[in-house]
Formats: sequence, C-alpha cells, structure tokens
Amino acid sequence: MKALVLGINTRPVVNSLKKLGFYVYSVSYYAPEDLNADKKYYLINPLSHGRLRENYDENKLIEIADNLADEVDYIFITSGVFEFENSKIPRWDNIVGNEPKKINEISNKYKTYKKLQNLGFNIPETKKINNKTQLYGFLEEFKSCILKPIYGSGGGIIKLESNDFYIDKIINEIKFPIIAQEYIGGKSFSANFIGNTFITFNKQIIIKGMYAGNLTPYINLPKKFIKIFSEAIESFELKGMNGIDFLIKYNEPYIVDINPRILGTYETIEMSASQNLARVLLNNNYAKDFKPKEMYIKRILFAKEKIIANISKRDFVYDIPKKNAVIERGEPIATVIAKENIKSIINDVYRECAEYEERKENRENI
Repeated sequence: MKALVLGINTRPVVNSLKKLGFYVYSVSYYAPEDLNADKKYYLINPLSHGRLRENYDENKLIEIADNLADEVDYIFITSGVFEFENSKIPRWDNIVGNEPKKINEISNKYKTYKKLQNLGFNIPETKKINNKTQLYGFLEEFKSCILKPIYGSGGGIIKLESNDFYIDKIINEIKFPIIAQEYIGGKSFSANFIGNTFITFNKQIIIKGMYAGNLTPYINLPKKFIKIFSEAIESFELKGMNGIDFLIKYNEPYIVDINPRILGTYETIEMSASQNLARVLLNNNYAKDFKPKEMYIKRILFAKEKIIANISKRDFVYDIPKKNAVIERGEPIATVIAKENIKSIINDVYRECAEYEERKENRENI
C-alpha cells in the first residue's frame, strides 16, 4: 500500500504509516533528519532554513502532490495547505479525512465564526475590520482585543491594548481586512475528535501568539464540553481528525478555532494511547478504543538568536535539523516530547546550538 502525506511538517504521520508497512511519499516544507519517508519532496534548504513566512509556497506543495495523487492509495493532509484565500483546490478521491474544499471553507475564520454564532455556539465578540477607524472603535469598546488573519491556522495572532504606548505604530502596519475579537484571558485548550468520537482534551502552549506545543491528555474539564463540541463537528459535517480550540469564560467554552485536518497534537495523542494513530485514521471504528492515558508534553523550540544547529539524534527529541544547519532567529529548531524532565531536555537541545555570529567570528580568526 502507498500513502502520501502533505503539509508543512509531515514527519509524525509519515513515521506512523511506515510502522504499518506503507510505502510513503512526503510532500512538505520541512525535511528533518528523522523523517522516514521513502520519497521526500520538500521546499526548505536543509543547510540554510531561511524564514518560513518568506519562503513557504503552498502552490508548489499542492502541485507536487497532485502529480503523485494517482500513484497512492491514501492522502493524509496536515497543516499549512488549503488554508488560504487563493488556495488551489484539487479533486482527490483518496483522502483520509476532510477534502481540500472543506478545509478551505473552514479556514475562512470569519465565515466559520458567523456560522458558529448562528448555530448558537459561544464565540468571543468578533468583527471583521476593514480599516483603522473600525479598529480604533473596536478597541474603544473592548479596551483590549485579539487580531487574527481571516484565513489560516497555527497562530499569527496579535494582542492589542488601547493604552499600548506603540498602538498607533502597530495599527499603521496592519494589513486590512482582519478579524478582531474581544480578549478572553486564561489558558488555551483544544478538544480532539476522530469522526464524531471524542479522543481527548489538551492544554495548549502558546508563545507570542503562536502554537508551541501542548499537554495531552488534559483531564480537568467538564464532560458537558464534549457534547457541545461533538455538535459542532456534526454541524460542519467534518470527517477524520479534527480539533476545536477554545477558551473558558464564565465556566462555558468559547470556540476560537476549528482545525479540520490532522493536528499538532497527533504525536502526543499517539504516545499517550500507545497505539498507532494512522491505523485509527484509516478505520475510524478503532477510535472508540483509542484513549490517551499517560500525560505527555510537547514543546516546539524556537531559535533565540540566529544559530547553527548540531543536535544529536536521541530519545524525546524530534524534527532534528541537518548537522550545521543555519536557523534564523524565531524559526523552529526541533520538537521535544516527553513525560518528565522536559526542561532538562530542552536545555540540552539549546546547548547543542551555537550562535551564528560567534561561530562566524571563530572561523574568521582561524
């Protein structure tokens, strides 16, 4: 059997499929050393990563995948594709989960929020902002707010406060239209489903508005939330693996995102349940017996400065870059997933990264 995995980072799904005996094509932006695909197609320069926002080209990935689609039995879709306004939408009949058209529809955050609101689900106060005047008005009403792009997933959010000293400078740099939402403080959570079967709650780790990991499972949440989110999954007619991100206000869940594709929690769920998650995605009947048990923590590590990575392969460390890869400040270095001692593992990874300028000076002085 052959499978294709498409998205920004395909490693977790690819490696699961390899354990099931699949021949796997990976079509991705990143190409970590621990990606076990039989055929790898990627956009990144493994020795000089550059910046994702500047170099990512969704259309190139979709074009490569489209050329391979008829050669495989199954296509698995992860994050970063079909999530933009002008995404190309191919017609593939061998997709595991939601089709590209459905992913694209849900990725229009504003339309999704309006539908959720019309169906009676709680969402933060939300408005589509077309210019600076409207944004100043929204801030005057709510004092602080969250700004999000109309399309996309995984973060990219900005928190604004009306008394921010640099408020005018920030607003002048914003590209409209954009979504503004009332700010709801507190922890961020997600609920994960396969089909309409609830799998787990997760506590999300958000750093500077970006998804940076999660704790799985998170058990201290009311069971009534499951019924609410299950109704949302049914209302949007979602298939396969899906996630609902939410905050809590007045002891009620407020939905802030629906992710209609394979999730960033994939690996912590799989490890916690000690079962192959790709097998469950291929046959959703297995989902009822697929339950996370032990808690795992996932942390995506970002470069604090421009660095040269020399990270050794070992337990608990994933998405390992090529030896001596140059990684820009703010870009991901690697992923750590563990049950305990995670701070120690994170510190070890950072110690294996040399600051680029310091290494450059050392070379010049030889």
